[in-house]
Amino acid sequence: MHALAKRIAEWLVDKSDYPFNQEEIRYGIEVFLGTVFQIIIILLVAFVIGLAKEVAFCLLSAAIYRRFSGGAHCEKYYRCTLTSLLVFNVLAYIAHLIDPAYFQLFILIAFITSLLALLFLVPVDNLRNPISNTKQRKILKLKASMILVVLFGGSIGAYRLYAPQIALAILLGVLWQTFTLTALGHKFIGGWDRSFAYIETTLSKKGGIHNE
Repeated sequence: MHALAKRIAEWLVDKSDYPFNQEEIRYGIEVFLGTVFQIIIILLVAFVIGLAKEVAFCLLSAAIYRRFSGGAHCEKYYRCTLTSLLVFNVLAYIAHLIDPAYFQLFILIAFITSLLALLFLVPVDNLRNPISNTKQRKILKLKASMILVVLFGGSIGAYRLYAPQIALAILLGVLWQTFTLTALGHKFIGGWDRSFAYIETTLSKKGGIHNE
């Protein structure tokens, strides 16, 4: 992904008359390509197991809310992809296990937990790029609150249109993103990250021994 983004950035800078920062363009392209790749992989697996619609709405609600709320993340794209692949397909499956009769209780729980997170946590800083501007933090909090209103409204609309699994998938996406804002969520993602790092280290050592 890095090599492809670098080549595209080099081509764009070479074709442009304006002195763009190639490294900034490369980073933006890499983030975009990585995101598209993750979405394609997650939806393909969801389609194979028959959960495409639920995964799509769950992923969409979490991703839109995350855009303004921040949250824990893995250090590498492939780790994020594998974690998201597992999490969103499991959440989509859970959406089928919840009895639609409990929708009102479920949306109340989702509303309370997300509201508390919005008031006390949002936006959650990225340690590599902390948000120090107070005005920017207020704007992000406001946008995150507006997104939540839209998502809860969409969930209620889906439920009234007799699509309870979609309605629940939207709420589960919100709950997952809310979880990643918390200290426990950071520990959970960090645990996955360390597990993948351990596997990488183990495989590289075995590879080194094999090569010797």
